[in-house]
Amino acid sequence: MSTIAQWGPKTWKVDSSQILALEGLSFSYQQKADNNSTTEDDEPTNERGTELFTLSFQSVLHANAGVDIRSEIESWEQLVTEASYFYLEGKQLGPLMQLRKVGVSNVKLDDLGRLRVATLSFEFKEYDEETSSVKITSALEVGCSSSDKAIKAEANTTLNNTSETPLKVGGYVTLTGTNYATGENIPGWVKDRTHKITQISGNRVLVGGDGGINSWVNLDEVSMV
Repeated sequence: MSTIAQWGPKTWKVDSSQILALEGLSFSYQQKADNNSTTEDDEPTNERGTELFTLSFQSVLHANAGVDIRSEIESWEQLVTEASYFYLEGKQLGPLMQLRKVGVSNVKLDDLGRLRVATLSFEFKEYDEETSSVKITSALEVGCSSSDKAIKAEANTTLNNTSETPLKVGGYVTLTGTNYATGENIPGWVKDRTHKITQISGNRVLVGGDGGINSWVNLDEVSMV
């Protein structure tokens, strides 16, 4: 398993059962605007400081990569306003970070209305108790009651029974898109056949690398056989 990042109970990782990557990471260190102040007895002073640390990024969720998209979105909803430390490559990045916003976009559904692809965008900001209107409990301490856990477990079991098997190296797929990941058109005879997965990298899958078509296709444009 390769762990990319972690915040509270959430982990971005790539392993044999699930791909949950992180994209477009952005953060900044910014000086506050200079503020000249004065009193009757003192000379003007130049007050300096830094703005609160901000952090943002996106994750593209793929059901074919073993992610239960609906459950993932619902779990993030419960964490908005919570705070914890953000770790990148096992090292802390920034101070205590509060989750301010989770956005959902670029959603793709299958014929049954199930979420197959979605982009989640995250906005974090340094937690400042003096200026925040929300008094938080660390996300590391957030838990569910026994009854809540039982309800969620039952819901997850139902979802798992209706979802497709996650993609994995060695499995066979058919191609559902019209173009390879490199842009070339996919011939009809290729789409009529099954192809063995030989590699998974990010949002792409290499199929037929063992003497077959040996081509990269987008992760959300293949279907397990």
